[in-house]
Amino acid sequence: MAWYGNAILTLLADCSRTKQELADALGIKPPAVCDACKRLRANGYVQWHNGYWNITDKGWQMLASGQPLKSGPGKGNSPARGRSTLRAKAWRAMRMLEGFSLDDLLTMLCDGSEGDPSRNLTDYLRALVAAGYLMPLPRRGNGRHPQRYRLRRDRYTGPDAPAWNKPERTLTDPNTGEVFRIPRKRDSVEEAPHA
Repeated sequence: MAWYGNAILTLLADCSRTKQELADALGIKPPAVCDACKRLRANGYVQWHNGYWNITDKGWQMLASGQPLKSGPGKGNSPARGRSTLRAKAWRAMRMLEGFSLDDLLTMLCDGSEGDPSRNLTDYLRALVAAGYLMPLPRRGNGRHPQRYRLRRDRYTGPDAPAWNKPERTLTDPNTGEVFRIPRKRDSVEEAPHA
C-alpha cells in the first residue's frame, strides 16, 4: 500500500480538510486517507476536530525539517527503531562494501547470539534482490563460490534499512515510504538470477 502521509501533511498545511476532501485532492479512496491519518495522529502530526483533519505544531515542525515521513513496520516516523537488528547491521555493511556474499555478512555481523541468522539474512537478501536494491554479481569459479551481491547505487535511498515483513511479503523503504510486494519464490538466495 502506498504511503500518503507526506502529501496529507502538505495539504493540511494549506487548510483543514475533511477525509473526503483529502481523498479527492490525492485521487485515492477515503479508507486510504483514514489509514494514513490514523498513523499521522498516532505520531502527533495531525488531529481530528469537528469533522476536519488539522495539522499540529509537531506536524508543522516535521514539514519544516524537510525530512520525509516514514510508514515502515512501526507505522510511524521512528528512524531509531531497529537500528541494532541483524538486518539493519547488514544494510549498513552493504552500503560500505563493493561486493559481498551471505557468508561475508554472517562472518562480519554474527556473534552466535542470533537465532538462525543464515535464514534471516537469506530471506532479507532475497527480498532486496526482488525489489531491485541488490544486484547479484556473476559467479566466480564456475559457480563453486557463493553468490555475491552489490548494492545498486541507483536504488540507494538512504541510511535506514528497508524493512522486510515476511508474513505480509512486503519490503518497506523507511527512507521513502515505498512498499514493495515481494512474490513468493522457491529459489534460495544462493540461486537468485543474475540482473
